[in-house]
Amino acid sequence: MMGGQRAWFSRVRAAIDHPLAGPLLYRLNVSRHVITMMAREHVYSDPDWLDGDRLAARLAVTRAPGARHSSVRFVTGALDRVANRAAFLDLARRANIPILVIYGDQTPPKSRVEMEALGQLPNVQVEWVMKGKLAIHEEFPEIVSIAIRRFLTKESPL
Repeated sequence: MMGGQRAWFSRVRAAIDHPLAGPLLYRLNVSRHVITMMAREHVYSDPDWLDGDRLAARLAVTRAPGARHSSVRFVTGALDRVANRAAFLDLARRANIPILVIYGDQTPPKSRVEMEALGQLPNVQVEWVMKGKLAIHEEFPEIVSIAIRRFLTKESPL
């Protein structure tokens, strides 16, 4: 995680991995109510976007075999290849290809800071759009596809 590893993260992973308590704790964390709340807070701009079939699809993913193990490792940063922002930016700086960052005006502050830091690198092009949170690609695919097309064809940003 860009905020760094915390000692208690390993205890959270161990609790979720526990064969008896783990499934119960995980189910509480990925209940319909919790997923809807998280989606409204920092994932989607439209609070009603994740409903019906979309919500059912998200819930199905959380119930796949082994989902609790990967989910807790993602959330606690156990899958991250770097420990901090400096290391992440160093990797991006050394990339031999251009990088596109797309984010919306409602991107959560912590994520936005990381995206803006990445956007300061010379090999990074930033596309800021007037709407969207973390799942801008799902909620506004047309806007994202236009930004990607411009990036790939070297057109000027809006």
